[in-house]
Amino acid sequence: MTPRSALILKDPGLHRSTAASALQRLGFAQVMGMSCATQALEALRDMGAVDLLLCDVRAARLQLLRTAAREQLIRGVVIIGEPLPELWPALSRLLTLHGLYVRRLVSGPATHERLQKLLGEFAPSSAQATLPTLCEMPADREIVAALGHGEIRAALQPKIDVGSGAIHGFEVLARWQRGNGDELPPRLFLPALRRHGLLDALLFDLLDQAVSHLQAHACDELGLAFNLEPAQLAQPGFAARIESRLQRLRFDPRRITFELTESGRLPSPAISLDNLLHLRLLGCGLAMDDYGAGQSTLQRLLELPFSELKLDASFLARLDQDPRRYAVLENALALGRALGLPVVAEGVETQEQFLHLKRLGCEHVQGFYFSRPLLGSQLTHLLRGLGKASMRRFC
Repeated sequence: MTPRSALILKDPGLHRSTAASALQRLGFAQVMGMSCATQALEALRDMGAVDLLLCDVRAARLQLLRTAAREQLIRGVVIIGEPLPELWPALSRLLTLHGLYVRRLVSGPATHERLQKLLGEFAPSSAQATLPTLCEMPADREIVAALGHGEIRAALQPKIDVGSGAIHGFEVLARWQRGNGDELPPRLFLPALRRHGLLDALLFDLLDQAVSHLQAHACDELGLAFNLEPAQLAQPGFAARIESRLQRLRFDPRRITFELTESGRLPSPAISLDNLLHLRLLGCGLAMDDYGAGQSTLQRLLELPFSELKLDASFLARLDQDPRRYAVLENALALGRALGLPVVAEGVETQEQFLHLKRLGCEHVQGFYFSRPLLGSQLTHLLRGLGKASMRRFC
């Protein structure tokens, strides 16, 4: 295994010595300390890439960061100190786009405990040397056949009530379980289904599977959420077909929420609005999905009959490192309350993110911190427990 290496770009002194000792305790066998950005760049070019760079942000060091990232001379960065608030998001985004692991140590020394927490997910260089396995893109005919053969399965991800910690429903996501055991994500098959006009067929298939799962385990109070694309709403009679399907399944429409994806203008506005109103009058919920991302607008929030606001996962990224993100999150939650809309935060991956949301009064959350989308025996085990008198608490 190649020893992990680090470069500390900071003036000599106690803080640099503390950081060097901390990195050595964390398994960085090679730790260098330098104070001149120009000399540091020359050293990196001479010796090759290091795993981690620790530095503060000054003009000369900003140039070093840009160059080292572009030339792949570093694999991760910890920024020490306080860059200007408006500078940090752009700098973090730039370095992340170069494939770097980016963290910030706001104030105080780089002690072992603080660096251990920051670098908990930082992979050593030996782990990065292995190229990821490439997944061959399946042909359209394979994907269409997979839908017909029932290989595209409903994966259920729990949505958690923040107040009680109990599951109050699931988002239903599609996963392709191939005969060879591979599980393929939607990005590899949804475009083909979209091209062949099969999104409705997929939706109804997922609806049948998810309802069957809940009914088989007597989960009589839990809701289901499904992604819906604007083009589906533009079809005459779409809502009527949903109504007919739910009647056949004997499933209460009030337990169904449709999450409206994408953020462009609705095609065929009159037909789309007619379908949306039909669904809402049935009792189905309508969530604005990925709020805060892309082109989603307040105008759209006012025009359509939404019953729920679903915050994009980007709200939670680097929440502890950027006070402006916290302010935006706080105001998004306040907007939901002012409009009388429950708010769901997706993409919760850490306890810290969950505690922030809890303090701010977010009603519902979902994400890998609680559970990944579940299939097969894992889903059966969870639902079997939920069908009993004691509801499972996640927090």
